[in-house]
Amino acid sequence: MSSTAVAEARTGPEVDRERDPRGGWRSHWIARVALPAIYLLATAVAVDRIGLPYSQDWIFVWIVGLMLALSIGDGQHTVRRLIKDWLPIIVALLAYDLLRGVADGALFSIHWNAPVHADEVLGLGQVPTIRLQDALYTPGHLHFWDYAAFSFWFSHFFATLLAAVAIWRFRYEWFHRFAACIVVLAALGLATYVVFPAAPPWLAADQGYIDHTYRITHAVVNHLPVPKAGAMFQKGTDWGNDVAAVPSLHAGYTMLICLFLWPRLGRRWRPLLAAYPIGMGLSLMYLGEHYLIDILLGWAYAAGTILIVNWGAEKWTGRNARLRHQIAATSGGPT
Repeated sequence: MSSTAVAEARTGPEVDRERDPRGGWRSHWIARVALPAIYLLATAVAVDRIGLPYSQDWIFVWIVGLMLALSIGDGQHTVRRLIKDWLPIIVALLAYDLLRGVADGALFSIHWNAPVHADEVLGLGQVPTIRLQDALYTPGHLHFWDYAAFSFWFSHFFATLLAAVAIWRFRYEWFHRFAACIVVLAALGLATYVVFPAAPPWLAADQGYIDHTYRITHAVVNHLPVPKAGAMFQKGTDWGNDVAAVPSLHAGYTMLICLFLWPRLGRRWRPLLAAYPIGMGLSLMYLGEHYLIDILLGWAYAAGTILIVNWGAEKWTGRNARLRHQIAATSGGPT
């Protein structure tokens, strides 16, 4: 375990002091097992009746419900803590979604050629998306790897928040730093979308900037056995932005999960952690959603986010330590 993880683990007593002292049925193993199981069953029924959720509003509702189901039977996570910990994240990400929707090239011109030129250099003369689709995609006929790539792409809508739920539930001492990483990465991405709106491969192909490129995600969605759920309120162009491509936050958040958990989990988890961002990157290129340069920048933004948050956490910890020392010195107590 790294020094960062060890330092975070020292906050354990603070977690213990916040635990809900109530016992009774909420602490019984039946409550701990049955409530999440019922919730997951209800989720399956909802997906069958309503469809797969893609919008952030439905995902937030589902995540909050999952946390309630997991925490009701657990004595250490109260509803008050749930609101205190998660409301800032939800508000920040909803604000990000809305602001991203209005940062759609209104202030600065859309960059069509720059990502293409970068990918031609990285792809040794050919855009990797075109190379992958020419080799693997058959228009009108989907293969298992099309569904596999779609699964990677779709996992983005849940993976980061599910990782946050798992950390909140089982490693609470890591939670606030991970939550800060989520918000900081969104803010960095949003700032870039405002000043550098850029088109993804499928849109560039539609406008004739690159050769034929298919948006395979739409082809897969149209062949899924369940429909796509409509948004609760995130409807219209105010909540969408087709030119928010640089950096790829699909790639960025998968790398964030990898980099955050890498020093904190055992070595046996590292192959899986490394495989997730690589699989996501390849899928995004193949599906026509992002260029290689978008993905590399997303990974770089994730690394930068980890550095920024760690630096801020160390500054905050040092400041609190100095403050405690000053208070102890003033009161004449032990330092």
